[in-house]
Amino acid sequence: MKKEEYQLFLIRHGETEWNKERRLQGQTDTSLSEDGKEQASILAANLQNKGIELIFSSDLKRAKETSEQVARVLKIEIIYHPGLREIHLGEAQGILESEISHKFGEGSYSAWKSPDRIHDQFRFPGGERKSEAESRIIETILNLLKMYGKKNIAICSHGFVLSRFYEYYSSKEFPHSKLGNCEVLELSLSLENLEKIYTSAK
Repeated sequence: MKKEEYQLFLIRHGETEWNKERRLQGQTDTSLSEDGKEQASILAANLQNKGIELIFSSDLKRAKETSEQVARVLKIEIIYHPGLREIHLGEAQGILESEISHKFGEGSYSAWKSPDRIHDQFRFPGGERKSEAESRIIETILNLLKMYGKKNIAICSHGFVLSRFYEYYSSKEFPHSKLGNCEVLELSLSLENLEKIYTSAK
């Protein structure tokens, strides 16, 4: 029996003013900048011939505003879910990247920015551990895929959690250090493999 393949389009939201300022957003509910709105418009046009059937989106404004532009052009439904939010950064939300070391101590900046798994338990005071955010995004996406049964799905979310999901399931190395605004990563996987890989790693 042939395994059913899912084609996933992982989309980071468009730019915000805080992105420009290099200010940590986490789950702060920021909106798209004018440039971000333009990025979302271009993204929507570029996705027209991909056969996307449905969008799963974070319920934070910057992701919702990006998803809405795509859904309007593609004429498809959006499913919002809080499990697709960015990692919660606790007391670090709202501060500039340049302030991290001063506020949280030497080594905090490199622990936050490093992709190395030895830092998976790092978190800012009051925030999620990296590993917790990764488990949350994986479980949310797996549950939504099973619930809605569509095969070509766009997932509009946030840089950290999407890059972790991609790294977890892709045989490829993450293409660069940071997912760009309105950048799209594609993954083709069966639900059986999605579940098997996740279960075996727990």
